[in-house]
Amino acid sequence: MENSWNVSTHSEKKVKKTRIIVSIVLATTGLAIVASQVIPLTKSYVEGVVEQKRTEVKVDPVPESYKKFIEEEFAYYDPGQSYFANLSQQVGDIDMVGRYSYDPTTKAQRLIKINKDYKKDMLLTIESVGIENTKISPNVESENESVYNQYLKNGVAHFKGTPLPGDGGNSFIYGHSAVESFFSRHKDLPETIFSRLNDIDIGQKIVVTRDDNVLEYTVRNKKIVEPNDFTILQPIQSKETITLMTCWPLGIGSKRLIVVAERRI
Repeated sequence: MENSWNVSTHSEKKVKKTRIIVSIVLATTGLAIVASQVIPLTKSYVEGVVEQKRTEVKVDPVPESYKKFIEEEFAYYDPGQSYFANLSQQVGDIDMVGRYSYDPTTKAQRLIKINKDYKKDMLLTIESVGIENTKISPNVESENESVYNQYLKNGVAHFKGTPLPGDGGNSFIYGHSAVESFFSRHKDLPETIFSRLNDIDIGQKIVVTRDDNVLEYTVRNKKIVEPNDFTILQPIQSKETITLMTCWPLGIGSKRLIVVAERRI
């Protein structure tokens, strides 16, 4: 009888021990499963909060304090004039008389034409970066901020004094960009559409529509230049090109983001 009781007690202890072990294993497994979900969610939440805080400290428009920093640290060509006023002066200094460029449609040289009276809007498309039929206002008086800003609210602007797309030489087109916190919420706003130039790559296609004629260009160069670099207006050898420009860093403007594309058939 005593042996039977001992066996029974031993069996109960074994079962109890097994249950404890199983409970511990199940509890550990459960905690592991919960942790596998909670840790990534917590990490994601923390990253989201941090990114939101970063966004909140970016003020739209650019803080006056930072504008002051830009003016002090990155002086323009002539501190007494605006960047575009200096560009306009440079355009006037570029002698286009008797200058030729290569026309890929006729495969021959032709005189560069400056048509300052052209008034019809043109369209710009760069499918690779999501720019579609953005309006190009021609012959914008770009030395006057109150004038060119009116045009940039609806798209981009052609710099008066440079050739129009299709007329040979180097056509200069510019537009606003925006800081990331603003552009992320207004990706298709015409006024800041040139923020998308940041994503363009060499070899991609640019299309300008003028008078129902489709002019195609291939991106040949992309670079960041100092704000006093006015060589961007110069014709590139005898090629027919367009030069696109916006502020860099996007929405700040201490430098310039330049994209140069060559006319193709």
